[in-house]
Amino acid sequence: MAKDIYEDFLRLTGFEEDEMSKYLPEWRKASQKLGLTEEDVKFAVEEQLPTYFAIELEGIRKLLGCFVREAIDLTKASEYKERGVKIVYGILPALLHFYYALKLTAPDKVFVSFPDIFLTFVLNSFFHKLAPYLEEAEKNGISYGCRHCALNKTRYAARRLGVIPSPDINWIWGFICDEAPKTDEFISIYYDPEWKTYITRLPHDQPLGTVEDEVASRVEYLAAQMKDGFEFVQNEIGIKVSEEKINEVIATWQKYAAKLAELARLMAADPQPVGAVSVRLFWEGLFTPFNTGMEAMEKALDITIKEIKQRVDNKKGVLPEGAPKLLIYSLHPTVPWVAKTFEDNGVGIPLSEFFILTRKQLMPPTFKDPYMAAAEGWLRTSGMVNPGYQAEQICEKIETHKFDGMVFGLMDFDRWLGSSHRLLSRMVEEKTKLPVFYIEGDNWDDRDYSLEALRTRIESICEIMKMRKA
Repeated sequence: MAKDIYEDFLRLTGFEEDEMSKYLPEWRKASQKLGLTEEDVKFAVEEQLPTYFAIELEGIRKLLGCFVREAIDLTKASEYKERGVKIVYGILPALLHFYYALKLTAPDKVFVSFPDIFLTFVLNSFFHKLAPYLEEAEKNGISYGCRHCALNKTRYAARRLGVIPSPDINWIWGFICDEAPKTDEFISIYYDPEWKTYITRLPHDQPLGTVEDEVASRVEYLAAQMKDGFEFVQNEIGIKVSEEKINEVIATWQKYAAKLAELARLMAADPQPVGAVSVRLFWEGLFTPFNTGMEAMEKALDITIKEIKQRVDNKKGVLPEGAPKLLIYSLHPTVPWVAKTFEDNGVGIPLSEFFILTRKQLMPPTFKDPYMAAAEGWLRTSGMVNPGYQAEQICEKIETHKFDGMVFGLMDFDRWLGSSHRLLSRMVEEKTKLPVFYIEGDNWDDRDYSLEALRTRIESICEIMKMRKA
């Protein structure tokens, strides 16, 4: 059974037959280090992946394989470190440009990763097996009752469980989450004194509605913060990056973002071509660096766009034509049953607001200086700005893709987004005159917010939307 199920898993996640000799032993070893059993792998193959992902599409299988490759690579981080490779971590949300610029400059000398996000996505999205990590963190100082972010707990637990080594430097971005820097301070003081951290912050001090990327002093301040942080990282690991490398990454990011805009347009088609969870992981390419590179992700995206376009042209979908559709703030495959429950009840949740780009966000940078360009791009990004500006962006997205309403919440545990969502829900409803719903929950951890707990709420929302549409 063991040989068959591990091979089946790799085939299901887009690996070719000629890759088996290399990746099969690596996947076995990685699975063991991640704490996955044969039964967990079997569950992924026979239940989780077929239920929530359109595995009949080659592009989706290839997408899943990108995350498997990265997970395998992450479990080798200790081996890289022993060989003298410099380990650089980051967290979500952050700007990936600088991490990729390091990788482009010295591909064999640096390992870059946001380990908590990859572990969370792979463990829960594929195996529904994140809970042991969260429980490890909770019994060792990060209280369950305080509802700390699962990403922070996963980062801490991964270090305690020996899944990842101490980094040479962990560049923490406290732009939204102010808990993340405190978590790393806790890790260093309480458990691992070699866990070295550099923190970059951005205060939430702009008046409501400020178009932050058009405020010169704001862009300049953020650019200076990014430059200071990146120079510290470079000095710490002894790798010097040219500004040309940062510009190269920015250009690559713009190209990938344009393709995601095309995918978003296809997903907003009527009828909705595939389940929302199937394509969600593509958007992680905007925010999370892959140590294994982005080439495979972009190839999978190209294949998926072609396959979904064919479905749209043939009017083939997962819902009837004319079904109501809601924009949701954040759609995570870590709790894939949320979107599927909406779809099973006749309402589409084709796209996550956080990962749709406005016309302005798709525009090339105004500045030639890479730090100013990166700062401007960040301040244009929905979710990273103050709620007034964000509400305007959301309303544009609703109009562009013709949504019938919106769902907020599922991040009420977050110290920043949990409160801003309540404000945003009221502002968007007032501006659009469309129904806006708020669902309390946790996009990362469904131990308390299970399908059984939220089914009635979701079913009620779906009935309201279907009645309005009729």
